[in-house]
Amino acid sequence: MKIDAVKAFMMTEETGSISEAARRMKKPRVMLSNWISALEDEWGVRLFDRAGYKPVLTDEGKSLLSVCRSLLASADMLERKVSNILQNDEKSLTFGMDHGVGQSFIIDALQELERAHPALNMTIKTGFDDELVYGVESGEIDFVYTSLVELDFSRFVCRQIGFCDFVAVCHRDHPLASYDYLQVTELYNQRQIWTRLHPSSDSRKIRMSDSFWQVSDYKTAIDLVMRGLGWTYCPKSFAIEKIRDGELVILSHPQAVYRWPVGLLWRADRQPGPVMQHLMDIITSSTFQS
Repeated sequence: MKIDAVKAFMMTEETGSISEAARRMKKPRVMLSNWISALEDEWGVRLFDRAGYKPVLTDEGKSLLSVCRSLLASADMLERKVSNILQNDEKSLTFGMDHGVGQSFIIDALQELERAHPALNMTIKTGFDDELVYGVESGEIDFVYTSLVELDFSRFVCRQIGFCDFVAVCHRDHPLASYDYLQVTELYNQRQIWTRLHPSSDSRKIRMSDSFWQVSDYKTAIDLVMRGLGWTYCPKSFAIEKIRDGELVILSHPQAVYRWPVGLLWRADRQPGPVMQHLMDIITSSTFQS
């Protein structure tokens, strides 16, 4: 059985014409006709009724469509895996995604990568920027998409893609919502809901209150703020709908809104291989950025 013969069968069913199938496959019409006849002889079934002007799929042919479709998909994956092996591509890759930055176009990029490198074993880790940077530094993660803030550029290579806006918010009924201008002392006296940091981080850089609750994700932080249990810093994208609805209020403080650069980061002594480079190129292309 020839894979091309199965392709001819499927293409003829799709186009409704052996001539059109031959044109798309760039083969002589008689070759496709012979391939389909050879399949029918080998399998002992009639795939098409050719009595009329156009070939009509038989019941036997219909019953084989899904199996043939699966066979062609497997054959295509086999070809791509062989190609990856011959090109000496990486066999595995560990990639990190920051909780706080948009990820939808990253998923699109990973889907595009899978089509080009089906043999790749991928580990995807999510976390906060400090966790991911530590993972890159320790060698546990090959590269990450995260915020690019306060980095030692002698140890890392960065490729900035854009920015991520962060805001300090509280519930509209929270005492902080009534201030026209907040002093540091007012923030210090109110509970701050702040997201978990890696043990190596200096929490004093983002903690502005002596009273705090620590959580492991932004959704939980916002849920607690919505109950009036404190205020928090979070990516603006996580809170924008509730801000527009008036349920959350941006604090009247000079540091309540700030913008962080975001992009790709990897260790300076880590030379990107073909697959890693391909994924970086896909992520930075305008096709996938949102």
